[in-house]
Amino acid sequence: MALSRDARNFAAEIRNHDWSDAPWRLDRAGHSRADDTKAGPDALTVEQTRFVKTNVMWVVGQVLSNQDPNFDIYEFAEACGLKTTTASGRKNGGIAAGIRTDTYGRALRPGTWDVDPDEVLTTAASDFYHLADCEHFRRGWQGTPLQWFPIGAVPPRWAPCAHCFPAGQS
Repeated sequence: MALSRDARNFAAEIRNHDWSDAPWRLDRAGHSRADDTKAGPDALTVEQTRFVKTNVMWVVGQVLSNQDPNFDIYEFAEACGLKTTTASGRKNGGIAAGIRTDTYGRALRPGTWDVDPDEVLTTAASDFYHLADCEHFRRGWQGTPLQWFPIGAVPPRWAPCAHCFPAGQS
């Protein structure tokens, strides 16, 4: 899946910036030590620079993941100039582990450890929509892809779960 325009632009800025002296000075976007006439003697190692860039990628990725349920953190990390595979060529699970998610894999709200309280979830095979903490849904969910909707914007195809929304509360 292609990255959104915002995701591509954030990735381009993260990739383009020289993070090697980030702890010692403030630099404009697109900073490059090679072109910097005021570059000091201090610079991070290649590994330390990769750590800073990875943390920046995760911070921006958290917001993008929350905004777009189709956001691909691996595609974003690669666009930021980061390696996303292990030495054996497998997908590096550490990339996805940097994004805070709920038990269903949905990105948590930026700046919190909470899900959006005004969203409900369902699946294509379900007849009902549920609150994220619905125990009846958790027990019956078979790992199929989830669909999220703001409360009040759920297509009429789904009815409210009677356990989450007692009569008249949806």
